[in-house]
Amino acid sequence: MKKKIICIALASSLMFSSCLGSFSAFNGLKDWNMGMTDSKFLNNLVFWGLWILPVYEIFVVGDLFIFNVLEFWTGNNPVAMKEGEKEVQYVERDGNKYKMTATTNRMQIEVVDGPKTGEKVDLVYRPHEKSWNAIKPNGEVIPLSSFKDGFYIVHTPDGTDLKIDANTTREEGIAILNKYKGDYEVKTILAEAE
Repeated sequence: MKKKIICIALASSLMFSSCLGSFSAFNGLKDWNMGMTDSKFLNNLVFWGLWILPVYEIFVVGDLFIFNVLEFWTGNNPVAMKEGEKEVQYVERDGNKYKMTATTNRMQIEVVDGPKTGEKVDLVYRPHEKSWNAIKPNGEVIPLSSFKDGFYIVHTPDGTDLKIDANTTREEGIAILNKYKGDYEVKTILAEAE
């Protein structure tokens, strides 16, 4: 599924230019990522970490299926929203109907019909923390990425925090991300085989 989303996102980014929308969610994440530090290397490591998680994929899909469609038909893009503004969009996929509600620095995704009815998650950007988080309905906050004490931290689905120091060489940083990605994929394959 992840490979399919990545392929769709990459193909779509080539096929769809700004004529169908401004890709404000993706560009906002990219701008945030590029402005995290003065180090291109560290910004690049965070970029790869956010692709592995898959934060970038979520934002591209959000732009493709929600924000750019809304912008094309209504002239408004919810990513560029002001305080108090709200946009709602419904999407059907794999037998589920999703209600996506966008407000300033937040997107709530809720399954309103289908096998996964009732499931929901909020994606929240906290500017004062320079962090992206997923928030479960029970209030549990799941950190996705952050910047703390001079370290970029990529918070992984299995609870591992990949902490990348500013003094880390490019090769060491890439090795950290690739090792985690390989270990995670092996664990996932083994879990599916059980």
